[in-house]
Amino acid sequence: MRYELKGKKNILQYCNEEEEEVEEEEEEENPFAILYENAIFDSEEIFTHYKMKEKNLLEYHKQKQNPLPNFPELVIYNIIMKIPAEYLQKYRCVCKLWHEIISSKKFIAQNFIHSITELLIVVKTYPHLKAISLRMDEKELDFKLEKLDFAGMRMGCIRSSCNGLVLIHDPKIEGKLNVINFLTRCMVKLPRCPSGCPHKKCGVALGFSPSTKEYKVVHMYADGFGYEIFTLGCSDNKWKCIPGPFKVPFERPFNLDKFRWSDPVTIHGQVLHWYVSSKEYVISMDVNDETPKKTYLPTLGEEIDRKRYSLLEMGGYLSVVYNVSNIQIDVWILKDFAAQVWFKKHSILAKSVNFTTLKIPSLPNKCKHSLPDFRKLVALSSLRNGEVIMFKHKTNTNFGFIYLYDIKHMELKRFALKIRGQSKVVPHRSSLICWKTKSELLPREYI
Repeated sequence: MRYELKGKKNILQYCNEEEEEVEEEEEEENPFAILYENAIFDSEEIFTHYKMKEKNLLEYHKQKQNPLPNFPELVIYNIIMKIPAEYLQKYRCVCKLWHEIISSKKFIAQNFIHSITELLIVVKTYPHLKAISLRMDEKELDFKLEKLDFAGMRMGCIRSSCNGLVLIHDPKIEGKLNVINFLTRCMVKLPRCPSGCPHKKCGVALGFSPSTKEYKVVHMYADGFGYEIFTLGCSDNKWKCIPGPFKVPFERPFNLDKFRWSDPVTIHGQVLHWYVSSKEYVISMDVNDETPKKTYLPTLGEEIDRKRYSLLEMGGYLSVVYNVSNIQIDVWILKDFAAQVWFKKHSILAKSVNFTTLKIPSLPNKCKHSLPDFRKLVALSSLRNGEVIMFKHKTNTNFGFIYLYDIKHMELKRFALKIRGQSKVVPHRSSLICWKTKSELLPREYI
């Protein structure tokens, strides 16, 4: 079987010569299950509410003479809970029972725990943007690509994802942002930020505050202006501004003429981390207290080259992927954010790597089976709860091949997938979160 996705300028292309049937892997217990559930909803209140609803549903089935008397409702619930959200959205109308189960906030939170991370890749194809979904194979070091079609809607640039909600540029109005759940068709339009930023060269992300149960958009255009924060569903419908992380100009580790703030790395939707071209630290913010602070980089035994490390989320932690040399890459994990405790998760060594590659006709024969220069591999994201790292090979041209590295099996694989340098890669997990009234989350609009 052959898969191909091509833009007019050959922006994104992937060819897979063989497709193997993959047995479903037994799901491991998610260590962040409780955190995710509490981060989205008030678990105690919903639990009590659901127990009452479960009681009523059982009585309803007894009265209606349930055709499956030996099939307890709890079993049905547990089966449905593990179905991907994109299918459940279509199953709401199967019957009254399913509609009530799928619409429960408790169920939505538990279903989100089982959702699998995919990567949304936004590519430029004249005259509009397009989005591609990249999903890892459950067992093999491989993936599938799927072109996303949002019911004919024009695609804006995706900037961030949090609990199934996506922060995206308004495709029609420059300088405006929207928050959307593509599955449930819920959307809220944000007012323009006070700085008047066109949102082309800035850092912005959607976060969630577990203490207040509020979603917040945090934007940084220029640290001299400060952070702009918008709370979704706030009564005044306005942004607020707080001071930036640097009190005086000489504190900045970067050159103002060259540096541009980029989108932060988001951990559980709660903590944001910005790369600031520093050899010592990154700038972090917990959306609970909205206070920026320095998070110091791990001690590597030598002076850190600020151009040789990448920040990404791995298994629910901030990770620093450092290109030590042309034959070694170190992966560090921030195990304790409050105490700033790092540990080395893994070292990728050229001599220990099991390297494989798909057939790439455009490569010269001498390059088809040779390891890449590790200094030119740029970490883009992680998959499978941090066990797989995606790299892009940095070249003189604007395109680079994609590599996947499996930490457990120390396998590095090159794919016939080329990705443009300006393409945006956003980790995303689908959810059934929706809202009808302001008290639930936000005003509701339909796409």
